[in-house]
Amino acid sequence: MGDRVVCPLFQRTFLVLFPAVLGAAMVWAQSAPDVVTFLRTLGETLSEAHEGNGNGIPDATPFLDQFDHTMPNYPEFRDEIQTLVARAQVGTAIEIVSDQGDQQKRTLKLDWVLEIEDQRPRRQIVDCTIEREKSKWKVTKLDPIEFFKY
Repeated sequence: MGDRVVCPLFQRTFLVLFPAVLGAAMVWAQSAPDVVTFLRTLGETLSEAHEGNGNGIPDATPFLDQFDHTMPNYPEFRDEIQTLVARAQVGTAIEIVSDQGDQQKRTLKLDWVLEIEDQRPRRQIVDCTIEREKSKWKVTKLDPIEFFKY
């Protein structure tokens, strides 16, 4: 079927979901492997943030480092993520719904599932723009940021 990472919730849960319908499957086929890898890393770093670097202190830095700090609403987004990972373990799954652009800039619609400890799972289509900064992808737009609010 393709790349899939599955772990029990709250033990570094992250899935890159693969669509069951042919039209959505074609989106995955069009997505460059480095974009899929970037999204996998994005999800993994969010899922691992509550545990920190093995020291038990929550640290959202690896997740937030994948975002352009000048993106719209970044300060609010940073605060939401830091609050989220400080208060709860998080599991996440991301599916690419649409992917357009080139090797420098991609506009994505992501079907994002967020599982937060002691809360009902959330699911929303998230608009995301990623751009290359040197040789790495960075998120330059993410909407709605309220989706990540604890």
